[in-house]
Amino acid sequence: MNTIAKLPSGKIIDISRFVALVPLTNINNGSYDLILEGYSTPLNIEANDAQALEQLLESNQNQRKNRDIFKYEQEQLKRNQRPLELLAKRIELHRNMSEEESLQRQELFEEFKQIIDAERLPGQKLYSEK
Repeated sequence: MNTIAKLPSGKIIDISRFVALVPLTNINNGSYDLILEGYSTPLNIEANDAQALEQLLESNQNQRKNRDIFKYEQEQLKRNQRPLELLAKRIELHRNMSEEESLQRQELFEEFKQIIDAERLPGQKLYSEK
C-alpha cells in the first residue's frame, strides 16, 4: 500500500518505504538523511521536513494501533458469542429454579465446603476460619 506524503519543502515521498531518518552531525544546518527502501542513496531533507515526517509517522502508527485494537475487540466479541449465549441460558435456568431445588443446591455446597476444609491443614482453610 503506497502512502504518499508531501513535506513542507514540497518534496513528495512514499512513506510506506520508510527505513530510517538519520541526523547529519557533520553539518550544522539541521539536515537529515532519509533512507527509503529500494533507493540506493539517502535523500537529504531539511529539519522542518524531518519534523513533519516524524509527526506523520507517529500519526500513522497511532492509527494502526487504534485499528488493531478495534479489530481485536471485534474478534473477541465474535469468540465470546457462544459463551455469552450459554451464560444467558444458565442465568435463565437459575431464575426459574424452584425454592426447593435452590435450598438443595445450597446444602450440597455447604457439604462440599466442609469436605474441602476437612482435608486442609489449620490456617489453610478455604471456607472456614478454623
